[in-house]
Amino acid sequence: MLAFRWRTLIAPTLLCCILLYAALLRLDALFKSYGPYDQPRWLAAMQPAVRAAAPAMTPDWPWRHDDTPYVGGDPINYLKFAREMRNFYAAHVREPMFPAMTRVGLTLSGDQDVGVSVTSIAFSLFTLVATYLLGSLVASPMVGLAAAAMLGIDHTAVFWAIGGWRDELFAFFAISCTWAWIRFGRRPTTANAVVAGALSGGACLTRITTFALIGPAIIWLLMARRAAIRRELAIAVGIMSVIVAPFLINCAIATGDPFYAIDNHTTFYLGREGAADVTPISAVSYSLGKFDARPIAATDNAVRGVFVYPFTNKWVGLNDWYQGLGTVLACLAIAGLITWLWSPEGRFLLFMFLGSLVPFSMTWTVLGGAEWRLTFFAYAFYLIAAFWFVDQTVHITRAWLLSRDTQGRAQVPRRQLLRRAAGVLALVLVAVVWWIAVPYAVTKEAFRHDGAATFAAGPRDRLFFVDGWSGLVVEGNVTMRFASPPGADLRIVLPEDRSYALTLRADPVDRSGTTRHVVHVSLNGTHLDDLVLGWNPERIGQYQITVPKGMFTPGDQRLELRSDTAFKLWYVRIAGV
Repeated sequence: MLAFRWRTLIAPTLLCCILLYAALLRLDALFKSYGPYDQPRWLAAMQPAVRAAAPAMTPDWPWRHDDTPYVGGDPINYLKFAREMRNFYAAHVREPMFPAMTRVGLTLSGDQDVGVSVTSIAFSLFTLVATYLLGSLVASPMVGLAAAAMLGIDHTAVFWAIGGWRDELFAFFAISCTWAWIRFGRRPTTANAVVAGALSGGACLTRITTFALIGPAIIWLLMARRAAIRRELAIAVGIMSVIVAPFLINCAIATGDPFYAIDNHTTFYLGREGAADVTPISAVSYSLGKFDARPIAATDNAVRGVFVYPFTNKWVGLNDWYQGLGTVLACLAIAGLITWLWSPEGRFLLFMFLGSLVPFSMTWTVLGGAEWRLTFFAYAFYLIAAFWFVDQTVHITRAWLLSRDTQGRAQVPRRQLLRRAAGVLALVLVAVVWWIAVPYAVTKEAFRHDGAATFAAGPRDRLFFVDGWSGLVVEGNVTMRFASPPGADLRIVLPEDRSYALTLRADPVDRSGTTRHVVHVSLNGTHLDDLVLGWNPERIGQYQITVPKGMFTPGDQRLELRSDTAFKLWYVRIAGV
């Protein structure tokens, strides 16, 4: 009876409280950033209550006011597309779901531009509901509530929620699709197939690349259930196809490319990468082209794009509540994600989730391609994994205590624990070797492909910044390492017997101008040059050195930087002369 009340009364009540608080945070941010509003009247009427409640009930974050919201990004285009929209399935440069939802938001807001913010805020709240449902399904209502609560209060999530982007809508569909496919995997009924197909269709009409999440689900179920699930699976795929096909067909008729809504945007990425020819190509060709040109670097970027980038840029918004909260949850999330490997349903969930990140792994290195909002949906999975791990730990501990024999010894399946420990250790070793060693291979490949390579300060530079360097220091958009007297050493690569030009980007630490800063540069003990460092507040210093042919044996070299004063180094770029 208590369990029934918890699931049907207490948990939904707590979820409503989470939604109300999350809405207060978002409305407070909206009014401070883009307000005040006179229209629509219902939104204007909410301002006094929110203004009074925020200081008493929230951290009352001091949001920066923006006099020209939505300008300079996709939201202004979504407003334009929504107002111009006459046919939901008309061929267009953007998938139709978010413009259609924005059109609803505009209707509710009296055609005021704030309608696009109303839309993104609404779906950021719906995403919390989807997170709760998925967490409840794979673990317990408490896991779903905890994950939804953290997602609801995260400062960065609140910041992006008011901006009028489609990422909240996509997060809602991505999480809902995962929930629907797991339900379908448990009980492959016609009703569950219809729900999975409908949500999958909506997700694809928000981002065509959602096929990367749905495809793994279909493949997994076919391999796991085979003939027993084919009929119902065909229903799900059929419904999804019926929903998505009209848009693809219209794009094919109007532009000759059914995937025009994604392929057309390759011009943006090609332009950001400095390509000479920015003619649109297919997204598949764009991605495969990276592997053809530089397979090691492309593979490394893809792996980091799936496993590292979307994970490491989250969590900071929770630290705005309690310092270290995000770090603790990140560690728990890693434990949860790894533990999913030992659960059949956990592997299914992980397979879908990692598949959903693949499209973003191709573009995250492009300027603007690694924004927090783009993988907002992944945050829900990480939080569910974190609290799932806590939930499982509690259950296992309780079972362990109850299973103790009369002599007080626990009946622990040691062989199983050893196998899992060995598996975790193997994963850690592979990750460490990849993290440290692959940059060296990428550098060698850069020399072969471009005739040049850059040795930059960063989290993976330990093979190159070998002795005498400080920890990483971030100044603005630049990451550096500091060297104190008597200096520091770099390991660099000069792969051929030829002359090389070295470009050093460095600055003195002391900016007073009263001290002469000289860096003595040597290669393997042989003096190359003396650099007199200056300081320009507008840019980091740039210095050129030539390494003549014949003074080194091709391969690894030691670049020695000696100085009586402290200096900081951004990178050393090496190119053949």
